[in-house]
Amino acid sequence: MDTRRILEHPVLAPVLSVTFNHDNSCFAVGLDHGFRIYESGSCDLRTSRDFGFGIGMVQMLGRTNILGLVGGGRQTKFGRNKLILWDERAGKQAGIISASTSVRGAKVSSKRLVLVLKDRVQVYQTAKPHSLLSTYETTDNPLGLCCLSSERIAFPGRATGHVQIVEISTGNVSIITAHMSALRAMALSQDGELLATASELGTIIRVYATSNCARLHELRRGIDKAIIFSVGFSPSGKYLACTSDKSTLHVFDVTRPGGSSGTRPTTSNSGTTAAGEPSATGNNNRPSSPYSVASSSGGGGGVMVNGTMGGSDMTADDGGQGRWGFLSKLPLMPRIFSDPYSFASAKFEMADEPVSNGSREPVGGIIGGPLKGNLGWISETEMVVIGAGRDPKWEKFAIQEGGQQDGYQGGGRRLVRVGWKRYGGETP
Repeated sequence: MDTRRILEHPVLAPVLSVTFNHDNSCFAVGLDHGFRIYESGSCDLRTSRDFGFGIGMVQMLGRTNILGLVGGGRQTKFGRNKLILWDERAGKQAGIISASTSVRGAKVSSKRLVLVLKDRVQVYQTAKPHSLLSTYETTDNPLGLCCLSSERIAFPGRATGHVQIVEISTGNVSIITAHMSALRAMALSQDGELLATASELGTIIRVYATSNCARLHELRRGIDKAIIFSVGFSPSGKYLACTSDKSTLHVFDVTRPGGSSGTRPTTSNSGTTAAGEPSATGNNNRPSSPYSVASSSGGGGGVMVNGTMGGSDMTADDGGQGRWGFLSKLPLMPRIFSDPYSFASAKFEMADEPVSNGSREPVGGIIGGPLKGNLGWISETEMVVIGAGRDPKWEKFAIQEGGQQDGYQGGGRRLVRVGWKRYGGETP
């Protein structure tokens, strides 16, 4: 009798990528033979197409029949340097945009098509004839990092750890000095007013106001280095979640300018965080206002830089006792004791697939998102975490009132997994 372990499922074809639409209500997966689109809240199949050839990435234009496709897999359907606009209802191409090099990422909206290459971002008009509007140089961007809201586009800057924010209506460019090391993940809130960034070190997530580039929060994921897979805001921007290669989903409170969510400003004790995550500005003195306004060069198409701006730190509103208790209040203590941590966390499944190859290049040439830990909020208190690869899984988590996780000042809140499923990728 053959007792050898089966190394690959005989039915499943690998999921090459996972992407969400604008409000995370749907997610799309690229396959070795086509693509599929699912409802995020239930993981029910919405539509599928079998080309017999690979699709490396699918970008959805809301919940419409228009998709952006990039070739991928062992035998690609389309060139890897092309964004194909596909009309799923008609079952044919509706347009094509070609680039000089391989596409690393893309975003689509009713106004703009954004093509992300390794060292530049190209912005096109969505309406035919898909005219090229702008080209922006970036630092090396193998992960294809880019965010798009109705009013703003965010992507890496020309220097390591910097972020460029483009106002769609005016073309004005703002530059945020977010981190000293290379960016690993970033996200805009649904209204485009908040930006979250994480670097390769993976210990700190920073939150900025896009209107003036003010740094609002420094949120601590942990002390040791980690690969941040994904970050994302809840629909209102009240919460921020992140996933990492620690197989952990964290949720943080976020205070918006002019609002509150149970957190309050505190003064930083040091200009350098633990685990080698220095302040990107080199100045952590508390500003006169909790939302400092960066200087602006003014004028249409101008550039605003926050390179000399300080920031305010936030800690959980727990009656004066942070995660580290009285240690967080002692003077001259390291930042790890006073930084705000997540109010709850939960484990998600990663399977036994490599998530890093020791370089900044994506594993297996995946584009459009990480191999594991793709995060999407589907309501103010619910989110899904979706993995690609040969063992793709969909998991649903909810913030629940009542009870509290050990070691967390969650204010009577906990994070619970409420759904799990192995999804799609089956060969039709």
